Amino acid sequence: STTTVGSYAFSNCTSLESVTFGASVTSIYDYAFSGCTSLTSITIGESVASIGDYAFSGCNSLSSIEIPKSVKSIDAYAFAGCNSLSSAIFENAEGWNRRKNWNASVGDAISSETFADPAKAAKYLTSDFIQYYLRCI
Repeated sequence: STTTVGSYAFSNCTSLESVTFGASVTSIYDYAFSGCTSLTSITIGESVASIGDYAFSGCNSLSSIEIPKSVKSIDAYAFAGCNSLSSAIFENAEGWNRRKNWNASVGDAISSETFADPAKAAKYLTSDFIQYYLRCI
């Protein structure tokens, strides 16, 4: 029945190795899993719509992630420091844009080719777009 994972909820849980979000979770808040250095596996459920600032930052054992089509926003630095992330699979690679400010009404469109390639998508989440707020419209 939990609908959100709160800010800092599991931050710095260095023994945490895997996370599976239940069907009722809609939001993963800021820093929720930051610093979970042993986290290797994340299963994001089809109900998750947003991933907050720094949500998984510093999870340097994470090598791959699947972003379901339900996710409509990924906030700045969500995957900062995830140095092992080599694959990010977006179920919906189209309609994404990047914004410098969270509340900016207009953003720059991101080519669907960017998120269609799992290796490129991982690079963008961890370096190229790291400081941007990503929105799917």
